[in-house]
Amino acid sequence: MSQENVEVVRAAFNAFGEGDMDAVLALCDENIEITQAPELLGASRTQHGHAGVLEAFAIWPDLWDDYHVEIVRLTDVGEHVIASTINRGRGKDSGVPVEMPFAFVFSVRAGKIVQWRLFMREEQALEAVGLSE
Repeated sequence: MSQENVEVVRAAFNAFGEGDMDAVLALCDENIEITQAPELLGASRTQHGHAGVLEAFAIWPDLWDDYHVEIVRLTDVGEHVIASTINRGRGKDSGVPVEMPFAFVFSVRAGKIVQWRLFMREEQALEAVGLSE
């Protein structure tokens, strides 16, 4: 079952990269809970449901030009999937290239993402699921 969870998360990232929000939402539970990293100033700490998914996704592209996410690694941890990523773009106002690593913990049940948590560092995501490097 856990490889299936990895594929659900991969499909969600691929759909986001293609701009297919309907496909992303189809992979998310109606009651999904999203938690942003506390270090992200100006972003709501939590979002809920499909409207929350759209709100969360809008945070980054609105700040950057040429925004895209590269998956570095997807790690299966039971009902959780850790996604280690590099987010790239250019500052919308400055034009300065930006490259930032982020880690996500997704909880998947019955083929749907039910929880999505964002962390600034991979070790935080590992700790959140009871693992350490």
